[in-house]
Amino acid sequence: MKLRLLVALSLLGLAPSSIVLAAATNAAARQTVASRRVDFAGPGRGTWLARVTTERLGRDASRSFDQWRIEIERPQRLGGGSAYRTPGTDTLLDRVVKASGANLWFPNQEAQLLGDGRFLPGERRELVVRAYQSGADCGSVTVALLGLRGKAGNVGRLVSVENGCSLDVKILRGAKGDELLLSGPYYAENAALCCPTKAHAEARLSYRGGRWIERPQLFKIVPPAVQ
Repeated sequence: MKLRLLVALSLLGLAPSSIVLAAATNAAARQTVASRRVDFAGPGRGTWLARVTTERLGRDASRSFDQWRIEIERPQRLGGGSAYRTPGTDTLLDRVVKASGANLWFPNQEAQLLGDGRFLPGERRELVVRAYQSGADCGSVTVALLGLRGKAGNVGRLVSVENGCSLDVKILRGAKGDELLLSGPYYAENAALCCPTKAHAEARLSYRGGRWIERPQLFKIVPPAVQ
């Protein structure tokens, strides 16, 4: 295989070192900005590596534009490999594309790993992530809980909450399971993004009785079936 590659490079007039340089350049373009190990299957059963990366796509006179990604790898004891990625296996983050005829890329993005907790019954842990995307307006925020889904060692969204412009979250620890404290502007139906119905609102999200419950019902819950 290596010999055939060298012959092909010679026919194209390329030095083998150019392939090494290209690979190094592509690797350098991806930067890890956050990482965390999570016991998705429970303590003592191997940890999954979650990380947030950015890739520089371009810039204009004052800004740079990046593709953000959230990726999770299985532990080696389960065969390793990718268990989750967005964009990819999930649409939590969009693919950033160049605008036609302009030196601009959309949407603008940011992603965070906010911590893990025990939100469902049992010993498994779930990871809280936050994704922000915007175009011409203030954009939207999605807070999502990622956890094991199915029997193949894959990770996916268990539930997520969306809100226009802003949505912050804190993890509240509890003996009956952890909760999320959500805070941000509240928009009643048909309210414009410029003018929230209530500028500062709070709600709690918890898993009780086999379902996700938000009290009070202020922010939009998106079940996994429509993600």
